Parts: sequence; structure tokens; C-alpha cells
Amino acid sequence: MTNEDPDQLVTITTATSEFTAHILIAILDDAGINAMSFGSTGTALGVTGQVANARWGVPVQVRRGDADAAKSVLLANRRDSIDIDWDMVDVGQPGSSIPTMPHPPIAARVGWLVAATLVVLGLVLGLIIIFGG
Repeated sequence: MTNEDPDQLVTITTATSEFTAHILIAILDDAGINAMSFGSTGTALGVTGQVANARWGVPVQVRRGDADAAKSVLLANRRDSIDIDWDMVDVGQPGSSIPTMPHPPIAARVGWLVAATLVVLGLVLGLIIIFGG
């Protein structure tokens, strides 16, 4: 007999991103299991996708009492998922629905020119201050 609290949160898996963690949470929610994620050090620093290092991923947590059922649901979902045969999907003709713009809008060009000018002026003024005294 264990004295472990069945309502205590436990990590059942570590997702590679917050997006993936929320997908797993939705799968568990559909099965009636309440799950949550709290981000991680890696997501706070913008580091994601590092499966080999679990501390950088996003932990998916459930109540200890639901852990075995949650793991079974995720395993069944992985086993039952289907792969999409992209050769059978009609994605249309390349470029048929995407309008092309030959040049950026004038406002974007002016903004880029102003930003580039400010950067160059900042560098020149910095050099004058450093070396011109």
C-alpha cells in the first residue's frame, strides 16, 4: 500500500513544444482525463524541440490517479493515428491562389530606408565619439 496522493500532479510525458503539449492535452481531454502543462525553462528561453533533453521540453501532467489511463490513451492515439498520403491529397496548382507582389509597398521601402539610415548614423556618431573625442 502506498501513501501517495492520487490528486498530486505527475508528468506523464514531455512534449517538444507548447503546441504539441496542447495537442496531447486535447487528446486526453477528449478521453475525459484532465491534463495540463506549465511550460518549462526551455520554453521560457525560447528553446524547444530538444527531445533528447527532457528538461527543455514542455511537461504534460495529470493527476497521479489518472496517470496509467492517460498513458494508455496517448499510446492508443499514437497507435491509431494515420499517416497522410500526400500523393492522394489535391493541394491545387502551385501559385494558383497566391497573389504575387513584384515590389514591397512604398511604406515598407521608406521604413527600411529610414531604419538603415538611422543605423548608419548611429555607427558614424559612435565612431566620432570614440575616436574624435
